[in-house]
Amino acid sequence: MSSNTKIVVLRSKALVYALVLIIISVVIIMTAVSLFAPQKESATAPSSGEAESEESTQTQSEASQTVTSQAIYTPGIYTAAIKLGNVNAELQITVDADRINSISLANLDESVTTLYPLMQPTLEELSASILESQSLEGISYDDENRYTSMLLLQAISTTLDKAAVQNETGSLETDAATGAIY
Repeated sequence: MSSNTKIVVLRSKALVYALVLIIISVVIIMTAVSLFAPQKESATAPSSGEAESEESTQTQSEASQTVTSQAIYTPGIYTAAIKLGNVNAELQITVDADRINSISLANLDESVTTLYPLMQPTLEELSASILESQSLEGISYDDENRYTSMLLLQAISTTLDKAAVQNETGSLETDAATGAIY
């Protein structure tokens, strides 16, 4: 009987390296395919600041076409940047034609919350007062939150000025009796 027995000697170290190399290659290929493959449009809101500003600009321009002469604000989402050290926090206000719907801080970084712990609670207090009265007039705040409140009120005022409806001459319309911006 003749038997052709072949003995193959594999070094286990070389085999392990080859397997690891193959696994890493597959992961890299899968990552490249997922990054460069076209993605479907989702129904959720975009997370980047540019997309949000483009969307709010489109919303503002569409809404300005349908605004009546009684409107106080141009409906939309308006933002203002608050410079805190070397980091920006984004104040976001949503308005309808005649009412402020919400005031919030968007894209708030964890470092901002750590370095400025009064920012979020102060904004929640101010937001509740402003949403109740629908005006910045007569808003009161604690002395311990004085500077944070002043900074937030200034940013809210700037953002609401962006949202205010302008008359035909391009200036803001105001009511002398109430001080409300039309």
